[in-house]
Amino acid sequence: MKALLKILSKFFSGQDNQIITSEELLKEYKWKVEIDKFVEIGSNRVNYSKDYSFQTPDEILKLLNNNTLLWVDERNNLLGFSNNEKSLIIPLRDVKGFEIQNILPGRGPGESYFSVCLPNSKYLILSIASNTCNFDTYAAKISGTLGVKVAFAPEFYNC
Repeated sequence: MKALLKILSKFFSGQDNQIITSEELLKEYKWKVEIDKFVEIGSNRVNYSKDYSFQTPDEILKLLNNNTLLWVDERNNLLGFSNNEKSLIIPLRDVKGFEIQNILPGRGPGESYFSVCLPNSKYLILSIASNTCNFDTYAAKISGTLGVKVAFAPEFYNC
């Protein structure tokens, strides 16, 4: 039993130095970005996605002002959602619209989700806010500036 505990302790203690956060896995976006239109979306976190997450390009860092930016690069056919730490960069042809989902406080806390609608009825969560209706105020501005539909999913209580 003592030998088993010794082996297990070595196994688990050796793992601590090898933990890699998702931010460390961010790829560098190597192509040029030219922002045509953008909307500042407060100071929100940008979710991680294996397929779409990159280090925020320098061209975007210059515009951020410690906010989160939803932007379009029409020349390179890109949509991005960026903050100082990372960017989600999505081919514009894959964007079918946006969705805001509010979860009302019930047994659990309220939350708000901001997602982009992708082909085949898939959704990519761009950001999650810890307060209900956080993204609602940006819906009209996003639709007007970017020309992309913003839908509201039905609200429900966090039970």
